[in-house]
Amino acid sequence: MEEYAREPCPYRIVDDCGGAFAMGCIGGGVFQAIKGFRNAPSGFSRRLRKRKDSIRMEA
Repeated sequence: MEEYAREPCPYRIVDDCGGAFAMGCIGGGVFQAIKGFRNAPSGFSRRLRKRKDSIRMEA
């Protein structure tokens, strides 16, 4: 029943798209951070730097 208590259609679509965009940005950032960390050369400082660079370039 709570579906009928929400806002009318145009505002709901914009709100849902905004939530999906934010979720994709956060999820993509986390995915790229893990990918950059795994593919970096050995050494913890290099891995952290590669993680940051990967997020900046890919996400």
